Amino acid sequence: MNKVNTPRPAAPETPREELSGSTALTPPKLVVTLGRGARGKTWWIRWAAGRAHDQGRIVAIADADRTNATLSAYFGKVVTPPSADDDDMRDWFKDLCEQQIEKRYSIFLDLGGGDLFLKKIAREIRLATFLGSHGVETVAVHLIGPDRDDLAYLRDLEEGGLFAPQATILVLNEALVPAGRSVETAFKVVLDSPIFRDALTRGAKSVWMPRLAPAPEVDARRLTFAAAEAGNVKEGQSPIGLWDRELITLWRRVMEQNFAPVADWLP
Repeated sequence: MNKVNTPRPAAPETPREELSGSTALTPPKLVVTLGRGARGKTWWIRWAAGRAHDQGRIVAIADADRTNATLSAYFGKVVTPPSADDDDMRDWFKDLCEQQIEKRYSIFLDLGGGDLFLKKIAREIRLATFLGSHGVETVAVHLIGPDRDDLAYLRDLEEGGLFAPQATILVLNEALVPAGRSVETAFKVVLDSPIFRDALTRGAKSVWMPRLAPAPEVDARRLTFAAAEAGNVKEGQSPIGLWDRELITLWRRVMEQNFAPVADWLP
């Protein structure tokens, strides 16, 4: 299938109190996953944050999913808001941004499916502009399945530049394609949508996220992908078989290849 601009082919910790800042030469980044529920936002952060850690970079992980906060099951230290109350969330996020500006570390922020929190913040303050003026780059990562409705959140944030940073990644999640349908057929309605095409035209980039067959094996054990590939398990767990471990190795390799065009946008 010919897809224009759509090539397909151990855990991080939050900065400790004694951490004075990042040693990276690139600016710190606030990476926010966006979209409907069950589109793969947490799954993608598990890969991207684990990738940063495996390559020796310190990143913070902030889990603001008000209905299904699970990242702490995979990573040793995760920052969370004190409650799901809007005011508490706002104050928590404000402090998070100010600490990032001061301490100069990158953050992966996971929001709940369809949560209106970011829209409210973006209307209150020009978030990307504000952080950019203080040397922090924002990265919007939209997780999209083959349903036309998956583009509604992208449309709302793109309209009027509400939250449309230059670094915007449209992740097409192949795992959401129903059994018996080809990826090409399933995603045609999304790829042909003016919403999707307009985002690409203004500078966003699309990336395919392949399906991982043994995903349930990894999820059930609450493992990072590196640990699963290495055959490591937690106490009392049975190891993942050699066949599935090879599939995990191949999946991680394809993920690295597919995200290479946007690697500079990631911590």
